[in-house]
Amino acid sequence: MKYLCLLLSLLFLSACVPLHRLEVTDLVISDSQVWQGEVRINGSVRVTGAGSLTLLPGTRLIFSKMDTDADGIGDSELFIEGEFVARGTEDRPILLTSADPDPKPGDWKFLYLDYARNVEIEHLISEYAYSGVQVHFCRANIAFSEFRYNVDGVRFSTANINLKNSYLHHNRHGIRYEERGGRGVVQHNQISDNEIGIFAVTRNKGQTLFEQNDIVNNAPYQVKMGIQQAAALDFPRNWWGDVSGLSAETVFDQARDRSLGLVTGTEPLDRSIKETR
Repeated sequence: MKYLCLLLSLLFLSACVPLHRLEVTDLVISDSQVWQGEVRINGSVRVTGAGSLTLLPGTRLIFSKMDTDADGIGDSELFIEGEFVARGTEDRPILLTSADPDPKPGDWKFLYLDYARNVEIEHLISEYAYSGVQVHFCRANIAFSEFRYNVDGVRFSTANINLKNSYLHHNRHGIRYEERGGRGVVQHNQISDNEIGIFAVTRNKGQTLFEQNDIVNNAPYQVKMGIQQAAALDFPRNWWGDVSGLSAETVFDQARDRSLGLVTGTEPLDRSIKETR
């Protein structure tokens, strides 16, 4: 009897131990899973509405470079419809990256949050993706994270997003967004050295507050409006790298295309937010 109890105890413990090294291909998760260590993803990992995935500090998700539809964008992805909690720490961040030895933006597709629930992301690094993260039709809290060497660092549409204390750099677009009725707060971030710092694509009405950010050294544009973005947008109380504020030369808006709205940066900060902390 005691041997049976010991066996059952060992089985129970093994079910609770996080994964330390794993390779998955086209996995569907409908239960609650906790991942730790290194996980190589070949294809799509989908967490259903009934499922949940927790990434522990130090976890590394390595996405294989594969392009079966030949569209120039990698197909490996993490697609979340359920619960997603990824809380790293400052000394043990969570990493999402390409498996290719010579990585490039778009090697893998994205971390995609669609109608997800309880999305909490902290101290996460996402690199070499088409989109470091995409948020749609849900609420997401993202803090103390880094998005680098992607096509889109952070992309969201029809979502309620809180993006704070994060670093978005060396992407084609630091932030690409369409409100479509959604609301957000983008605050205390460094958005720098991207081709376009903020890309307001369409259907934005100023319901996302961009405030107290360093938006600097994005070239050719700090802010760009997309086609049919007719409403004016203001980005108040940000540091633009110069005490004079937002420069007309680094904005794509009504001055370049009369069908677009006007971009303003009222009440510009006179110093970097890093200097005010």
